[in-house]
Amino acid sequence: MTKVKKKQARKYLLEFTFILIIIAALIPLILSITKSMANQEDEKGTRIEVSMAGFTPSTIEAKAGEEITLQLINPDNSAHSDGGGWHQFASDELDFDYKLSPESTKTIKIKVNEPGEYEFYCDICCGGRENPTMQGKLIIT
Repeated sequence: MTKVKKKQARKYLLEFTFILIIIAALIPLILSITKSMANQEDEKGTRIEVSMAGFTPSTIEAKAGEEITLQLINPDNSAHSDGGGWHQFASDELDFDYKLSPESTKTIKIKVNEPGEYEFYCDICCGGRENPTMQGKLIIT
């Protein structure tokens, strides 16, 4: 091997080694960022949109005794004539009543110890509690 080829080979080896070191240094950082993003999504919980169209999704399933994190989202604005854009996430059986102002998000945590099917509803607008789209079920197994 000539002196020039040895020099080129050494240069390529150094460049390759440098690239490997950079990649090795970035892997923990990338894994950390990915894990952090996954944890943020987990902390948000189950997303429930409460709008003039009702609850989406209208059925929530969880295990008895497990803390449930729900992210309630109200996309409606205050220009709605029925209820002024306000919505509600309430259950008489489970004794909770959360109100959502127009264009807002609220994260709540609830815990149900007994298995069963529990009704939740919005009684502020759109025909209120009697409207089937303004009702939902929390199924606890």
